[in-house]
Amino acid sequence: MNAAIIALIAIVFLIGNYFLYGRFVEKKIKPSNKKTPAHLNKDKTDYYPSNKYFLFGHHFASIAGAGPIIGPILALSYFGWLFTALWIVIGTVFIGAVHDYLSLMISVKNKAKGIAQITSKVLNKKSGKIFAIMIYLTLMLLITVFAVGAADSIITQPSLVIPIIAISLIAVLLGLAVYKFKANPFIASIIALGFSFFFMWVGYKLPVVLPFSAEISRIIWITLLMAYGGIASLVPVWVFLQPRDYLSSIQLILFLLLGFISILIVKPVINSPMIINSGIPVWPILFITVACGAISGFHSLVASGTTSKQLAKEKHGRLIGYGGMIAEGILAILVLLFVASLPWEGSLGFLGSLSDSWIIAFGNGVGNVVSQLNIPFLTFPIAALIGAFMINQFILTSLDTSTRLSRLVLAGTFKNKIFKRKFIGVLVTLIPAYILAITNQYVNLWRLFGSANQLIAAIALITISAYFVEHKKKIKFLIIPTMFMLITTFAALIYSLFSASGYIATGNWILTIISLIFIVLAGIISYEGFGVLCKYKKTCF
Repeated sequence: MNAAIIALIAIVFLIGNYFLYGRFVEKKIKPSNKKTPAHLNKDKTDYYPSNKYFLFGHHFASIAGAGPIIGPILALSYFGWLFTALWIVIGTVFIGAVHDYLSLMISVKNKAKGIAQITSKVLNKKSGKIFAIMIYLTLMLLITVFAVGAADSIITQPSLVIPIIAISLIAVLLGLAVYKFKANPFIASIIALGFSFFFMWVGYKLPVVLPFSAEISRIIWITLLMAYGGIASLVPVWVFLQPRDYLSSIQLILFLLLGFISILIVKPVINSPMIINSGIPVWPILFITVACGAISGFHSLVASGTTSKQLAKEKHGRLIGYGGMIAEGILAILVLLFVASLPWEGSLGFLGSLSDSWIIAFGNGVGNVVSQLNIPFLTFPIAALIGAFMINQFILTSLDTSTRLSRLVLAGTFKNKIFKRKFIGVLVTLIPAYILAITNQYVNLWRLFGSANQLIAAIALITISAYFVEHKKKIKFLIIPTMFMLITTFAALIYSLFSASGYIATGNWILTIISLIFIVLAGIISYEGFGVLCKYKKTCF
């Protein structure tokens, strides 16, 4: 099978539905011309009306992370490329993008409150607090694995150190130039991009390796990354997060464009099997494995937690919320095609690369296709390094965004003086995450992330449905995605618990307990949610 054909079909479908189905959903929520919370509550730290393109970059970089890369790679290894590709394009258009856009819009229409606070309003306070606890636990897990993932990638690719530090400094200067000194955003962005690519070359020539053992180096990098996440979550968004994420997203979009062109010109053959019978059921496991590549609960936290506080106009919502998820779907499908084009076996093939790490698999997939363009200096190792840099940038973005979100969730849910202090809210999240990271306990928790993340998405869809019904809006287009995600995630958790290789059978009591907690908490919210929906509709649909 020619990868170029699959890429064309998938991307045309995704972009086409931004204009078709995206407009359909937009008409359902009806953006107004009222001043947004970014204007009404402007404080230059969390609330700040932003340039829509800057905000798109910040939002896209925040939601992308490593999820749309690792998810398709793992799904390919379990199920083959066909089912993975179908779920990415269908899930993105009809579920993921809808979830992201409406999470953003109902937050904006509710004073930029987080999704847990909105749950308290449209369901009840008990459900809101339970949801907040689930969100906090999931964010803590995300911070742990992102910090470890970034540290491991830096140790594996020491050429990343200089460009990572450089882009952070460049981002601060870009933010000051645009927002303080009113520089032309386009010209300032071009200059910033030029410097970031220059320092990427410097990093390639001057890799930084710490003079310690791998384990000590790992702890040092985790410590520095956690400190970075804490500081970045406290500074005003316009100073650092927005411009850094904007730059990162531009780089990724340029990289995706290069990758898409490479696939069209090279026309690589898909070497991976179309369908793989690994013994793992396609339903429900495929849908929690792809995760962020099709729908992610984390996106509702970003949309309602940070993006809603920066949206200058409601009419910008479709570009940022729906469009951001479409861009992530494009990323996921290109990642899938890159790695599926590798030879299936061999040390440099897909299985051999994946045995080293998913980062190596992605880098080799990119290098294999892009290097065939025969562009001077864009050799296999350089293309692989650029791919690794892109991954690391998005991991770091998700790290600081998750830290900021956890602070906002704690402050918004538990209304006391302690959590109102931003520094305390950051420490309450970072300290347990740091302990999990340096003690390697994150390994035991990572397997649960997919289910927990998708469960949050399902509950967010229940909240969105309740909001629509409360405002006498039709919800037929929401019910099927809501029920599908809810049933699928519950089924995935049950399978993980009771299958022959599940947590109980293998004696993994930590994951067993955590899974049961999530099932009970989500069950309570689901019961309350559908009770409200039935009350408003008088009949259960």
